[in-house]
Amino acid sequence: NVLFRNFDVRGGADKTLIYLTLHAVQCLVKLEKIEDKGTAIRELRALSTKPFAVPGEAGFPLGGLFPAPANKTESDLFRTYFKQAREELAVRLCERVFDADGSKNKWWQAFSKKKFMGKELKD
Repeated sequence: NVLFRNFDVRGGADKTLIYLTLHAVQCLVKLEKIEDKGTAIRELRALSTKPFAVPGEAGFPLGGLFPAPANKTESDLFRTYFKQAREELAVRLCERVFDADGSKNKWWQAFSKKKFMGKELKD
């Protein structure tokens, strides 16, 4: 998905996929400077759990894609769900980026140079 410039959105699952693809690219950029898997998991967990913008807040990169939450409860629900999804994605991505011998997989790391749909998540 990282190579796509445009993405046909057909429903909520596509919106979630777009957001998580942006987070995956953010993780791959962070992994460029990390050489061992243990440090990578720790750093990506920290990245995934730190505060991030949700729809309706300044800094959310997909403002027109997700509707603004109607109230604080919806906002908190979105944040909780995406925090969990971001954490799980980060751990699973480490399993792909690092080979069994602990070396980096250059093919996965090459995707850190691409911007998905010309957007990125801010740290």
